[in-house]
Amino acid sequence: MRAVLYKNTANAVVLVRVALIFAVMALLTAPSSSPRIGGLVLLAVAALMDWFDGYVANKLGISSAVGGLLDTLGDRITENILFIFFAYQHIVPFYVPVFFVTRSFMADFIRTLSFNKGLSTFAINTSSFGTFIVASRPSRVLYLVMKLAIFFAAGLILVIRPVNIFATPSSVNTINTIQELVLVLSALTVAFSFLRFIGLLYDSRTMLKEEFLK
Repeated sequence: MRAVLYKNTANAVVLVRVALIFAVMALLTAPSSSPRIGGLVLLAVAALMDWFDGYVANKLGISSAVGGLLDTLGDRITENILFIFFAYQHIVPFYVPVFFVTRSFMADFIRTLSFNKGLSTFAINTSSFGTFIVASRPSRVLYLVMKLAIFFAAGLILVIRPVNIFATPSSVNTINTIQELVLVLSALTVAFSFLRFIGLLYDSRTMLKEEFLK
């Protein structure tokens, strides 16, 4: 039993991270400002855990293909839920969650096919373009930072947004400025995400052809 728990330590971190996102949404929609600030702090904790699960897996030597898929699943759940949540709050444009949910299904379908062939998450990216735009650390870090910037900016709007009908001119100006930033970041992130998907699609073209034409 201890061996099983030890082996799934990193997986447990992923599950806790997903659970935290629901707490974040509950706090960010609280009727007072203090819990909303707590929600923003909890969002930062969840972001750190996105790095921590990989660190734990490498440190303990318990990395696995299934663990990699679970980590990807955790990423998909958290980012899609947050995009939907902030779109519901009229902060993120509606097209953003629609795009990310659609892209998630399509990309994970391809990765499932590659997993069934014994390939790890990024092993399918073999071209120079695909390796750089999808699998390279700079690309993955930039992609993560762009999404986190949207989430924190959107969360900050909910923290600043008055909980009653009274709003000061300064708070309105601040909210409008952050809102404009969210709109720009959303457009850039969608564009970059689409480019990454093209890289994945290009590198999986042979596998897809074999699957659909056999």
